[in-house]
Amino acid sequence: MSTQSQTDPMQDWAHYLTTEEGLSPATIKEYSKDLRLLRTWLDRPELPEAQRGRDWNQIGASDLRAYLAHSKPAPRRNHRLVSSWRSFWVFLRDIQRVPDLQPGPAELRRPKLPRRLPGALALSDVARLLDAVWKDKSPIRGERNWCVVAFLYGTGLRISEMLNLTFDQIESHDGQPIAVRVIGKGDKERRVPLSETARSALTRWLRLRRMYGNPVSPWVWSPLSGKRSGQQMQARSIGAMLDAAARRAGLDVAKVSPHKLRHTFATALIESGRTLDEIRVLLGHESIQTTTIYAHTSNARVAAAAAALPDVVGLSMVGMMPASSK
Repeated sequence: MSTQSQTDPMQDWAHYLTTEEGLSPATIKEYSKDLRLLRTWLDRPELPEAQRGRDWNQIGASDLRAYLAHSKPAPRRNHRLVSSWRSFWVFLRDIQRVPDLQPGPAELRRPKLPRRLPGALALSDVARLLDAVWKDKSPIRGERNWCVVAFLYGTGLRISEMLNLTFDQIESHDGQPIAVRVIGKGDKERRVPLSETARSALTRWLRLRRMYGNPVSPWVWSPLSGKRSGQQMQARSIGAMLDAAARRAGLDVAKVSPHKLRHTFATALIESGRTLDEIRVLLGHESIQTTTIYAHTSNARVAAAAAALPDVVGLSMVGMMPASSK
């Protein structure tokens, strides 16, 4: 095996994705795992020694197809693997300038994926969930839980975006919160105006924070008491709270999560007649293509759109004639 670099190209690639592409740690972890699994398979002990330990410029599309045939990934997993490999190959070609690099994953066709509609709650179910989270042995904890759920639904934020909010990211007018500045995927900042629901939730929560919370903590969403007082709330704690509330409300636990509330936010806006581009900005989607999935959630709106077409048949002399005489 020849040495193309004094460092591990896979580690260099992960560092590049962090510092220059700005991908999230979770995404980089998954991409790196995809590549390590491929490398392990390429160097498996049962291969002849001459075939093990090949440099990346010796790996071609036939090797990648053989790995896919061996691992038999589901279509979405197949799609993700090829995406990971393509990113790595581009890094080797454009950043590390690896000589004689084969096209590799560029020669692979990714399977066409079925459109996956997001799971959104009915608004009546959101109301039941809000009633359920309020019912807690501790009135303060119940109000806190209500604020969390109402804010997630009212903003459509990712759970990480909500938990990372600091007080300097809140925009206020006349002492009332009106918007938040959110750091989303790729460290991109966006301004999210607060809906009436979100404004009410955040106003209630800030009152609780002033009364019972750690006054020096920079985190907006922080436990009011206990060992973690002043630290960020934890996503898993919010998930457990939602599971318990869903059971109390008689809802399917699998259909209730912070991300389902985000889908519910987007779907409710579509139902209210807002444009996809407006929703794209609020959700922090880089491409409108990501947002178009919400355009397919309402058959009723499609039917209503067709029914709204002005009728010209009644204005036509032909339209006034009996069908048998046409």
